[in-house]
Amino acid sequence: DQDLPNYAQHDVRIFSLPQKWLWCESWCSDETKAEAMTIDLCNNPLHKEAKIAMAKRIISGELFEESWEELDEQVGNYEKEFLASQGKLE
Repeated sequence: DQDLPNYAQHDVRIFSLPQKWLWCESWCSDETKAEAMTIDLCNNPLHKEAKIAMAKRIISGELFEESWEELDEQVGNYEKEFLASQGKLE
């Protein structure tokens, strides 16, 4: 698994999950996306784009009705508040 440190890969047993547990545009079809338990916004070499643009394109409509722009703005505001509270905002 790509997320395990190299030294642990020989000591930790890895089990494969069914594809529905992790849908990624690079290796999954659009037809299986509706059944996905999680959606990975992995870097697809065919679509070099920002994560927010990817999210708007891949996760929208019935799958996700919230506004990505509003959520992105909220996260940015929380980050600014946190940095200000730490005295790190310029």
